[in-house]
Amino acid sequence: MSRLHDYGRFLVWQSGLIYAVLWIITFWTLDYGPAIFSHSAGCHSDNARVMFYWACNPESPLAYLAAVANTALTVTVWAPVYVAAATVRPEAASIAGPILAAHLIGLPAMLLVTIRLMLQFFLLPRRLAQRMQCAESGAAIEFAPASESMSSVLEMPPVRPSPSAVKPRAHFGLRRSGGQ
Repeated sequence: MSRLHDYGRFLVWQSGLIYAVLWIITFWTLDYGPAIFSHSAGCHSDNARVMFYWACNPESPLAYLAAVANTALTVTVWAPVYVAAATVRPEAASIAGPILAAHLIGLPAMLLVTIRLMLQFFLLPRRLAQRMQCAESGAAIEFAPASESMSSVLEMPPVRPSPSAVKPRAHFGLRRSGGQ
């Protein structure tokens, strides 16, 4: 069970990081895409009526970068267009399904990764202060991994049931009536 827990933790971290990288690529494409792709000899914007993509010649060195940028734009910026198209055209569901799954899995995972990284960042001054105190006192420094320190904080002793004020009965079930 521990191995399954470790695999799940790894998958959540990776999907959260990949989702964050996807949005970073999207913002990079929106900010620097025109400067990089439009000044290249083999690339131009592929204008459509609703959305734009970058089209590069296959022999251009920027063709792979344009494909990554177009994929990031499809999954992030143009996702509502593909989901709306899937409501009208059933064949668009093959594109809208993975886009929805990427957001339904990636967004909570990215939030979890962000919260965990912020927690480690905020615990850093405490760890540094403990390290300095141990160095001043000359004691050996023994650090526990962050997962152990957080689990010890979150673990609580089991709750014992309170003693019952109800007197226990000799039998259970339906009450016996008079002479039966």
